[in-house]
Amino acid sequence: MYAYQSVFVQQLARTTAERLAFTWNNSHKDLVTGNFNPNDTDGLYWRLTHDNVSDLFGMLSGSGTTEVKIPSSNNSGHVENKLTKSSALLPHGVTGSAKYANYLFDHQIEVKLKNSFLMPDLFKRWLDSEQTTGRAVSHVVEPVELIRLTDITRTYFKAIKGRISPQKARDALVEPTQDNLSGPSVTIKSERQAAAYLKSLVGGTEVILTTTSGKSRTVDALDARGIGHQAFYNMTEFQLRTEQMPKDIELLNEGAQVKGIVWHFFKKDTSGKGMPSNSFRKELERKGIVVVIHN
Repeated sequence: MYAYQSVFVQQLARTTAERLAFTWNNSHKDLVTGNFNPNDTDGLYWRLTHDNVSDLFGMLSGSGTTEVKIPSSNNSGHVENKLTKSSALLPHGVTGSAKYANYLFDHQIEVKLKNSFLMPDLFKRWLDSEQTTGRAVSHVVEPVELIRLTDITRTYFKAIKGRISPQKARDALVEPTQDNLSGPSVTIKSERQAAAYLKSLVGGTEVILTTTSGKSRTVDALDARGIGHQAFYNMTEFQLRTEQMPKDIELLNEGAQVKGIVWHFFKKDTSGKGMPSNSFRKELERKGIVVVIHN
């Protein structure tokens, strides 16, 4: 039992560290699935303002490490809140700490866990331990960002050295507002309008496919990559589960007519009525169907 629990705690520490590293670039990502709403981001300059970097244009040095106790729910600060999210992964009785270190080109997440273990008196003479521990380190890896930062350091910084003060450089890093990021407003009031908007959005065309069971399936927009996009505005989960989902699963399993399926849900109002429930969304994702929610 002691060996089993030791392996369990070590594996839990490794899984927690890897999931934190995998979702580090967006605090809105689900730790287990990685899913997130495309409208929810940490901002364009989160690596400079919310990632423990004090002054990229000045000293080019990190500002130390951040460590929190887990499980925990009361923490202030962007990095602290990211680390605290790992509390949801820990079973009852497991405690420890999560630490993030930013060394500019190397971002490390370290997780240390421990769990109490009731050692029988018979074995205490050989195993003098009342707890099992685990430690794991994972790296936040972003190859594209690393190459980009390296190129900036080698070329662009030499060009601007002495031409701009650190304060002016910081003032230039202003987050764009949501209004600047969004396109023209589009009002959807019917399934037909949703399908037409979807065609223009993905550059797709409406096609009629035949499933392996011989059923006809109308795909609202099949894009150039072979991804089928479906627009939903007023269908119930019962209709989707019994009529729509089986056809798309057949197309996915066949793999010849479509390379993937994306379901787009359009909100009728701010209440979110008609949106798929969390359980149904997870069911769709398990079947290989991607879900996108449009405001």
